[in-house]
Amino acid sequence: MANSIQSSNPQQFHGPEVISSQQPNTIQSLHMLNHPLPVKLDRNNYVLWKTQMENVIYANGFKEHIEGLKPCPPQMIATCEIIAYQTSNTTWVALEKIFSASSKARIMQLRLAFQTTRKGSLPIMEYILKMKIITDSLAAIGEPVAERDQILQLLASLGADYNSIVASLTAREDDLTLHSVHSILLSHEQRLHFQNSTTEDEVISAHITTQDHPQPSRKYHIGKHSSSFNSQNSYHHQ
Repeated sequence: MANSIQSSNPQQFHGPEVISSQQPNTIQSLHMLNHPLPVKLDRNNYVLWKTQMENVIYANGFKEHIEGLKPCPPQMIATCEIIAYQTSNTTWVALEKIFSASSKARIMQLRLAFQTTRKGSLPIMEYILKMKIITDSLAAIGEPVAERDQILQLLASLGADYNSIVASLTAREDDLTLHSVHSILLSHEQRLHFQNSTTEDEVISAHITTQDHPQPSRKYHIGKHSSSFNSQNSYHHQ
């Protein structure tokens, strides 16, 4: 019975093993490529997308196809920007030309934003987060900003209220971390708020005291003094 079942339906037991032994790498690679990649290509993240794709391509043995050393099997391409290219190599080069220019423009835009962003009237936390978004975006496209440069730019764009703390931090000889600078700036902002609220309370208190205890007004009787002065002058003349 067991022999008849095995002989009547041999592929049930041996079919998958035969296929996997013939093309194990190809099938496994295709399964991996069917999973969506975390970063989708757009005009702002080409460098990050390229790094991600190279990792997938090289890990799955497709390097020779991309470099043009080995022809790739025919495949339908739906993207209009690369539909005219016939090989993986020409497609890869075309993508690089299309998106690298916009990536360079994006890098320049982010670097300019990093250099020109000011705290202004923003709360210190919003200012810190705004700068962090810029530096994270630069890092994502392959242009990370050194921590020391982040600290210096952060301090340089604070404003006059932070001059004292900036002078104190820049005079320190120990190595500052970005996290410690954030904490110091937040503490300084709280101190400024406390000082401003105390000053406002003192002004309000002084105003109320003035209203409760008004100073007596000084009245001058010009007519009376004038008549007395005239009578004295007439007496002396007599």
